[in-house]
Amino acid sequence: MSALAGDLASALDPVVFARGSGFDAETWQQRLLRSQAKRALVLCARQVGKTQTVSHKALHTALYTPKRDVLIVSPTQRQSDEMLLRVSSLFKGMREQPRLKRDNASEMSLANGSRVVSLPGSEGGIRGFSGVKLLILDEASRIDDDVFASVLPMVASDGQILALSTPWGRRGWFYDLHEDPVNAWERHKVTVYESEQYTPARIKEVRDSLGSFVFGSDYECIFGDTDTQLFGTEHVRAAFSRAVKPLEFT
Repeated sequence: MSALAGDLASALDPVVFARGSGFDAETWQQRLLRSQAKRALVLCARQVGKTQTVSHKALHTALYTPKRDVLIVSPTQRQSDEMLLRVSSLFKGMREQPRLKRDNASEMSLANGSRVVSLPGSEGGIRGFSGVKLLILDEASRIDDDVFASVLPMVASDGQILALSTPWGRRGWFYDLHEDPVNAWERHKVTVYESEQYTPARIKEVRDSLGSFVFGSDYECIFGDTDTQLFGTEHVRAAFSRAVKPLEFT
């Protein structure tokens, strides 16, 4: 394959682009890299390679869609910066690097006018962006509902939202979207049993080291009640009935 054909293949296919940096994507990673869904929920276990996968997608988007923004939003600035650092490392590992206009802990700006920006999961720290091409919500189950509501209008009509997370109890917008069977969000789910990063021996070691809630949540991707809840979700729901009319006081 000629250099020109290789560049064209990388531009058209993020999987080919990632392979060029030595990243041999698993089946689920290929599906996510190639997804063009406007909205996608990625429910995944810990240490299955989600950060590496999405970092390749972020870099591919910035390189091949000029003058557009890629935003990384996490519960804390440090977490967002960690993913941006991964994107920056991938960029610096390229054989031929386009010129950078800016490269610091919270922003990587390319000569084509595109940016990859890391932001904190606080409403006051994320305003001011619009026309976003790719919005990455990392550790999404821990991002507050009001922050999620604030970032939605920032995404352009041709933009994409990727919400990635392990579960964190039966609460919040991430859980609600997963429980809604008719919304338009594309779904990806990767437990330890679907990931090539985990052998049966490693799964047993992790299971034996953790409580049932943590293993079920962080590795089997189960939305369960947290250890801090006084009453289980099902008990709370059972306490309400549509058949009982509320009392009205005058």
